[in-house]
Amino acid sequence: MERFSSEHGDASSARRSGVSICFADPGQTALDANIFWKTKDYQRVVCAYVRNHEDCGFGSIVSLGKFQDQKTLLKTVDGKQHLLLRDQRRVAQVLCIGEDIRVDPFALEPVINEFPNIERRYRLIRRLADFYRNRHHSGLKVGWAVEAIRHRDALAALDQRQQGRSYREIAVFLYGENVVQTDWTNTNQTMKNRVIRSVKRGNRMMDGGYRKILK
Repeated sequence: MERFSSEHGDASSARRSGVSICFADPGQTALDANIFWKTKDYQRVVCAYVRNHEDCGFGSIVSLGKFQDQKTLLKTVDGKQHLLLRDQRRVAQVLCIGEDIRVDPFALEPVINEFPNIERRYRLIRRLADFYRNRHHSGLKVGWAVEAIRHRDALAALDQRQQGRSYREIAVFLYGENVVQTDWTNTNQTMKNRVIRSVKRGNRMMDGGYRKILK
């Protein structure tokens, strides 16, 4: 696994990529690619001040070398540093303000900037701390929420439709041939209507509706 990598963005590519700052390889899936989101659209970014380790202020001394999971740094032309930490189940994006975090070690001071609604910010900072402590996510399999399944089906249906698949073929992709053979010809057309709604939802997400799930 890559221990540390550095990527450099430019203003023009950032403008073209919507709410994401950098998508290193369009051929990769969202599970594999290093995706950096713009903080104004993605509210799950931890903001932290970076200082010289000899003058740490209220921060704590940390070292990137102690992060055992994948680490990627994006430094944009305006000088902002975005650190992305990933393992197989979790991701944390940190907007680092101040000193260069490539000077190791450094002092890191996370900011709670949503007072009094600090609960979500606290969870994000705790996830960052777990990365640093190398605490791995429990192996318990977490089920899909209903809304998450809708988003998944919408994106899959959109992808299939753009490849020219019929609604029935999309249904087979989503639910399997056996289920489709049983339910597709139902007089109430429940499955067909569900697939049509998924395609419409996917188109809305493609046209900017995905921003709603970044909050």
